[in-house]
Amino acid sequence: MKVIDVIAYISKEKIDLDKIIGKDQFGKLLRKEPSFLLFEFAPYSYVYIKNFGGIVHFNISLEDAAYINKKICDYSDSELTEYRDNLKINIEKEAKINATFDQLVIPELNLDFVHIISLNLAQSVALFQFQFLSDSLLEKTKRYTTELEQKGRVSLKKRSLMKFIGSTLNLKNRIAEHLYIFETPDLAWDDKDIHRVDQLLKEDLEIRYRYNGIREQLNIVKENLDHFKDVNLHEHSSKLEWIIIILILFEVVHVFIEKIM
Repeated sequence: MKVIDVIAYISKEKIDLDKIIGKDQFGKLLRKEPSFLLFEFAPYSYVYIKNFGGIVHFNISLEDAAYINKKICDYSDSELTEYRDNLKINIEKEAKINATFDQLVIPELNLDFVHIISLNLAQSVALFQFQFLSDSLLEKTKRYTTELEQKGRVSLKKRSLMKFIGSTLNLKNRIAEHLYIFETPDLAWDDKDIHRVDQLLKEDLEIRYRYNGIREQLNIVKENLDHFKDVNLHEHSSKLEWIIIILILFEVVHVFIEKIM
């Protein structure tokens, strides 16, 4: 039995794959698609780079991983977040494919296994980052809902409100754009073992559950922001109504004064 460690990282910004292609620091380029690159760094060691910022090290030392991460971030003008995810791969000949907590058992190692494992782990670590951003938006929303409950108004001005809504929509778009977690990758359709690994990892890493949780949080934030926008518009309309009333009163007083003069 052979045990391989796989560690995934996520950068703050997207990775420009075109700037990575042709660089020899990552080893031999084995697979290239618009959304990812797969390198053989050394025999049985691989680097998987996903365009949304995922970097997966397959059987690579921490020292080499740190060097590779720095190079990728330098080329992409980005930096790593604090989020990590890891998985142990047990390779046992003639063993049945199975997954337990943070561990996957496969009978052999091939590029399709490397690809599907790296893809799921990259999505998993990306969800950690999106969960943090979603939690932050929800926490800010709670502060404003508490203010609305206690004071009957929200101190969120129109410009700040629009930026808040933009942040929420932008995060939803980023998740929808990069995490195709409900779609089975093409390579998994052609091989039942690859499909089995894909489904096991999605379940073990709770990718669907976490994705749905983030999506629900963002829907709650968006719903609250819509209410804030309505309150903001009502307050603005009320101010306009009072301005119109004051102007009418001023005109009436002005006409009255002219008549008695």
